[in-house]
Amino acid sequence: DYDDDEEDAAAAPSSPKRKKKAKRASNLTNSPMKDRNTNCEGKQAECGIIHEIYVENFMCHRKLSVKLCRNVNFIHGQNGSGKSAILAALQVCLGAGARRTHRARNLRDLVRKESGENCTGAKVRVTLLNRGADGFKPEIYGDRISVERSISLGSGYNGYKLLDASGKERSRSKKDLDAMLDQLNIQVENPVAVLDQEEAKKFLTGKAEDKYAFFTKATELERLDRVYANIHDTIIDQENSMTRAEEGLNPAIERCRKLEQEWNAFQELDKLEADVAQARALYGWALYSEKKCEVEDLERKNEKFTKTLEKRKAELKKAEESLNTEDDQEEKLKAELLELGEEANQAAQNKTNLENELRDLNKPIRVKERERSVVLKELDNAKRGHKSAIRRLEKERAEILANKEGSAEAERVRIRQIADLERQLVQLKERIEPVENEVNRHLQDYNELKPQAEDKLTSVKQTENQYRAVESNVRSLQSEDGSADIAKFGGNKCVKLHAKVAQLERARKFKGAVIGPVGKYIKVVEGKEKYAKLAETAIGPPGSLDKFVVTNQDDLKLLQRLRREVGCGARDCNVSRISEKAVRSKYATPAPPPGVETVTSVLSSDNAMAWNFLIDSGNIDQSALCDSKDDSESALLVSDNRGASIRGGKVKKVFFLPDGDHWETKGGLKTMISNDRKMIQTIGTDRREAIRLAKEDLRAVADELKRAKQESKGLEDALYDAKVRWNQSQKENKKILTGIKKAEDTLEQLKAEADESEQPQENDTTDLEMDVQEKETEVTSCKNREAALLQEIESLRPAVDEKRAEIDEVAARNQKVMDDLNAAEQKLEGIIRGNSRRVQNVEKARAKI
Repeated sequence: DYDDDEEDAAAAPSSPKRKKKAKRASNLTNSPMKDRNTNCEGKQAECGIIHEIYVENFMCHRKLSVKLCRNVNFIHGQNGSGKSAILAALQVCLGAGARRTHRARNLRDLVRKESGENCTGAKVRVTLLNRGADGFKPEIYGDRISVERSISLGSGYNGYKLLDASGKERSRSKKDLDAMLDQLNIQVENPVAVLDQEEAKKFLTGKAEDKYAFFTKATELERLDRVYANIHDTIIDQENSMTRAEEGLNPAIERCRKLEQEWNAFQELDKLEADVAQARALYGWALYSEKKCEVEDLERKNEKFTKTLEKRKAELKKAEESLNTEDDQEEKLKAELLELGEEANQAAQNKTNLENELRDLNKPIRVKERERSVVLKELDNAKRGHKSAIRRLEKERAEILANKEGSAEAERVRIRQIADLERQLVQLKERIEPVENEVNRHLQDYNELKPQAEDKLTSVKQTENQYRAVESNVRSLQSEDGSADIAKFGGNKCVKLHAKVAQLERARKFKGAVIGPVGKYIKVVEGKEKYAKLAETAIGPPGSLDKFVVTNQDDLKLLQRLRREVGCGARDCNVSRISEKAVRSKYATPAPPPGVETVTSVLSSDNAMAWNFLIDSGNIDQSALCDSKDDSESALLVSDNRGASIRGGKVKKVFFLPDGDHWETKGGLKTMISNDRKMIQTIGTDRREAIRLAKEDLRAVADELKRAKQESKGLEDALYDAKVRWNQSQKENKKILTGIKKAEDTLEQLKAEADESEQPQENDTTDLEMDVQEKETEVTSCKNREAALLQEIESLRPAVDEKRAEIDEVAARNQKVMDDLNAAEQKLEGIIRGNSRRVQNVEKARAKI
């Protein structure tokens, strides 16, 4: 079809202008866009036309709705009235960033400031027509598509929504928005399509570089360049894939050529059928004889290998039985330790009860001792009265002596001697009582301190045994602790690289976080050590744990330079890069399926960067661990009409003991993969918390031992001092008794002499002497009462001594239990240390099989 203008052009004589016009018409006719649906003349466009723009709390508008006609629209107003805000809303809603609007650096700055504290965000919505053959999925969205973008200031939704003609949400995907814009040929990033003030200024007054950038954006050369670069990269990848495929085909082509040659050779066999028929019988018997010899040789070898295999199986069985026996012995020792611990606790409780009973038995003794104190006070008063009576008697006698003038000198001397002896005797008797009390008091102190010192010495020995047991436990835990030995993961080169990284970190040469090797930060969860090797096998091939990880390109280049400096090879201490978001917190990982473990449940790490790297690179959250193949299939394998699949959410691979083999499902088919590598364990068990608690116990026991030794030393010193004072008071008491005996004998002799030469006297001192005798009787009564109380106290002491003997017996039994407990702990420690050696023997036996 053609119109009248084209017909006139064909009929008119040729001219330059008509030739150019005809050429343009021919180009339009041959254009690849000629079949694209366009609006006919006089008919309004139907797809991609903006029908309405709605904003809420956006820039200066609280709420605004602008409905546009299908042709040219003019928006006018004063400065600051919000004209550019409508254009910015159109750009932001259709996928442009905040910087593209030249009005803000981020989307939150576009939210209306006057909205107040209760404002949760802004909302913009652009409604486009979607009619005609070029419409975007009209069967879903209808004749109108609304694009709504929410800008949240809090925790609300912050993104895009695609709404259909009825306002129902159909998608939140940015890909669907890009597809719709591409379908409707809407380019919000193109300055020709959306020309704001800043872009206009750059075009009019900008530099040549700005105008060229404007030109590349307007003509889509920039986008086409990016597309071209991506296509070029894809072509290179495809060429590499094709080259690898061709290289893989070369052996097949060579094999096909060989098969063709063999086929030609087989074709020649038709010509030799007669010869073959004649030689077949001879060949058959010859082949039979040859094969018979081979079979006999293979049978001899099989018999030899069978015997060797039986021997190896016997060795493996013996090693496994040894391992199981040691495991049984370990469980038995643990049960024995538990029983001994309970027995020790019971003995300690019995000792406490006996000590309480001892305190009850000591109460009557304390009562009697208080009564004795009262009697001693009465005795003291009586002694003072006796002393006063003696002084009165002596005074009376002195007066008698003074009144006797002319008495014989011998009588005066005798009376003076008798008075001196009586005064000396009274003084000695006054001294004997305090000394005897002091002897008894020192003896009582000694008897009280001796059991206390013995108990405290026993307590010190028990505390020392407890200290040795706790110290042994700390050493055992430290020997089992998975301390970070960097050389385990990458050898000496890894150690050197780690030292250089640490040096540069201290110098602040890195821009972001740097860790390595990764295995340094990974530990085995306590109680799950049997899965450690299997988990390490699931992480990947050797070298997966010696990697260093950075978060940016500059640090990556710096670390690559350090690798070259320390001489790392292509497979030594590799460097990987991870997103900066992975440094903030550890990824959440799902719990393992019931009855199985996963790598993330067997291993742990305090370093979020190392943990997230293993999840991203090694997919450790997708690997399940089981005790055996049967257990793994029973717990995770699902077989139905659709084929085989894995139960357990994210689980993609299932590894199982004893050799580290695994299986997976693809397309409904189960695939079994054998592990050709020997399973090893370089990751250590995390014993830090147990070591910390054990060290706290060790410090507490050490403090208790120090305090007990100080108290024991104090009691021993006090016991020695009491014994010395007791011996000194005994010597003093013996000396006083000897002096009393000597004074009484001399006094008796002098009185006898006085009686012989006694003359009747006028003055009588009988009353005073009777008063002295009464006071002596009172003193004697108090002494008798004191002696009776002492006898009662001594009668109560056997029960106390018996109870103390029971306490000593319980303490001795408790000491024996503690000794048995320490012996059992040492034996258990030996079994645990030998466990790794026995496991290695089992692995060697399996390797031989």
